[in-house]
Amino acid sequence: MGRFPAALLLAASAPVAAPAGQAMPTSAAARAAALAGDYTAAQMELVAALRLSPDGTFRYALTVGALDETAQGKWRLAGDVIELTSDPRPRPPAIEPAPPQSTPGAPFGLRVLAPNGADVPAVDFVIEFDSGPPLTAYTPGDRWILPATERRTPRFVTFSAPRYRLPSTRLPLDPQAGRTAIFQLVPNDVGVADLTGAHLTVEGDTLTLHREDGTLRFQRASR
Repeated sequence: MGRFPAALLLAASAPVAAPAGQAMPTSAAARAAALAGDYTAAQMELVAALRLSPDGTFRYALTVGALDETAQGKWRLAGDVIELTSDPRPRPPAIEPAPPQSTPGAPFGLRVLAPNGADVPAVDFVIEFDSGPPLTAYTPGDRWILPATERRTPRFVTFSAPRYRLPSTRLPLDPQAGRTAIFQLVPNDVGVADLTGAHLTVEGDTLTLHREDGTLRFQRASR
């Protein structure tokens, strides 16, 4: 986990945390000032850091397995919760159709390519046909081929890649034999989380981050 930016995040400047265990002030401004500081989280394959700065900005970094993500923006205390707003708002990655590839003599297939032209593995997709139930599969790291037993006509494909936080739109297919449909992964701000709408609940020196994909508990960093 040496690649993880959380340690750099916390070492970037002097700690801004208020003294641990102090009584929570009663005024909103004083309560917000007391919450400013550095917080960390650690689990089996996960480590994360969160900095709430006194000027109302935040920085966040996380690694879990092969996923690294960061975020930055503004925070404000609203009643009993801390509201987060990413600033600037990151642009999520996208998958866009590209010109098809001619593959004479081969059955219809598809590929998802990175900007460098390499195949992107483990991208889930759902193919809708002209009739019957959809087919669910994933990119194998090279050309995916329509099963030989499939006699229906593919009409649409929808991709998803949780590790990239990537849902795609429903994209049309032109399923001709001897042709491979090409789709391009556009990274945009991949690896930058949009925490707009996420919030933190406060319990002593513990902050719990609530976002669409779950919760994460942070403890105030020791000094």
